[in-house]
Amino acid sequence: MFKTDSNVLDVMLQGMRQATEANFKLQQDLLRGWTRYWPGFTARPVAPMVDPESGLANPISAAALRLAKAQRQLAMQRYDGALAAMDSVLGLTEEAEAGSAAPASETPTKTAVPPSGAVQPPNETTNTSEQGQTEMITKAPEPELQAAPELPMGVYKNIREKVAVVTGAASGIGEAVARELAARGAKAVMLVDRSDSVQELAKSINESAGREVAEAKMGDTTDEAFRKRVFNEAAEKYGIVSICVPAAGITRDALAVTINKETGRAQIYPTETFRQVTEVNLIAPIYWGIEMVARIAEDRRQRGLKRWDPDELIQGVVVFLGSVSSQGNKGQISYAVAKAGLEGAAATLTKEAIFHGVRCGIIHPGFTDTPMARALGQDFLDKNVLPYTQLRRLIKPEEIADAICFMISNSAVSGELWADAGWHGPA
Repeated sequence: MFKTDSNVLDVMLQGMRQATEANFKLQQDLLRGWTRYWPGFTARPVAPMVDPESGLANPISAAALRLAKAQRQLAMQRYDGALAAMDSVLGLTEEAEAGSAAPASETPTKTAVPPSGAVQPPNETTNTSEQGQTEMITKAPEPELQAAPELPMGVYKNIREKVAVVTGAASGIGEAVARELAARGAKAVMLVDRSDSVQELAKSINESAGREVAEAKMGDTTDEAFRKRVFNEAAEKYGIVSICVPAAGITRDALAVTINKETGRAQIYPTETFRQVTEVNLIAPIYWGIEMVARIAEDRRQRGLKRWDPDELIQGVVVFLGSVSSQGNKGQISYAVAKAGLEGAAATLTKEAIFHGVRCGIIHPGFTDTPMARALGQDFLDKNVLPYTQLRRLIKPEEIADAICFMISNSAVSGELWADAGWHGPA
C-alpha cells in the first residue's frame, strides 16, 4: 500500500482496513437478512431483495426500499469515513518520508479514492485492496433500488432472469404470454410453434425488448424428441427452464351425435378427431410441464438437494391453459374433455411437483380475441357468446397474459384461476 518503517503504523492501518471490511460485510448481511423477512415479521421468509444467483434486486414495497437504501447509505458513510482516516495517515506518512532519497521508480503512489458517496465504475477498478472494496460497492444493486419503487408489487418476481418455454407462441394467448414474459425481464423465452410466423415474432420481441431474449423453435408439440430438444437447447444456452406455459391448442368442434336428415341415421363424433384434439390439448401440455419438473428435479439432485424446503426460493412454475369449456360447452365434446383433463393434471402436479419446489396451476380463460375464437365467425359470437358475457366483449389476449404472469409471480396463488369475463353460457 505504501512504504514505511513504522511497524506500529502498519498494524494500525491493517486493523483499520480489516475493521472497514468487517463493517461493510456486516451492513451487507444486515441488508439481505432484513429484506429476507419483509413483509411482516413471520417465521417464514420471502425472496431476498438481492437474488444470490443473478445479483438482481427483486421489487418490494417502496417503504422497504427506502429503508434498505438508507441502510446502505449508512454503510457507505462509514466506509468513506474509514477511507478518509486512511488518507490522513497516508498523508502523514508521505510527509515523514519527504526527505528520503528513494528512486523515482520506488516512490509510492496513493490510490485515488472516489469522493464521498460516489461509486467507481466497475471497468475502472484495480487490484489494490482499497479498490477491491470499491468494486464490492459497485456490485450492490443501487440502480435496481432506484427503479423498483415505480413498479407494482411483485411484477418481476419469479420471472426476472428466468428461462421460459411457451408453446403455441405464434399467435393468440401464447404470443401475448411470450411478449409479457420478455417485458417483465425473463432471461430467455423459447417460442414453440409449428407455424413459421414464430420466427418473425421472435424478431419483434427482441426489437421491443432491446435485447436477445426470444428464440423461435418450430416443431410439433406432440413430438417427444422435439420437446426434449427444446429443453436441452434452452438449458445449454441459457440455463435450466423454470417457467412453462404450454398454450398450444386446436379445436375440432362438432356435436357428439347428429342425425342425418335424409337417412335418419345417427352420426357419432369421429374417434380419430377426438384423439387428435386430446393429444394436442391434453397429453402434450401435460408432458411439457412434466418435462420441466423432471429437469428441475435432476438439477436439484445433482446439487445434493432433496425435498424442497419453504426457506428456499420457488424453483419453477407450470401454468396450464384451461377453458370455460371445461365445464361443458355445446359442440365441444373433445375440447371440453381435454380442458377438464388439464384440471386434474394441474391438481395432481400441484401435490407432486412441490416436492421439487415447482408450483403448478391452471387458468380458465373465457372467449378470448384469438384466431381460434375469430374462426367461429362474428355472427356466432354475436349470438352465442357476447350476450352471455358480462363485459359483452371478447377478452384481450394481453389480459390473459397478465393473469398468467400474476400466477407465476405470486407464490401464494395455486390451483385454478378463472378469467372468464363473467361468462355464463346458454344451456
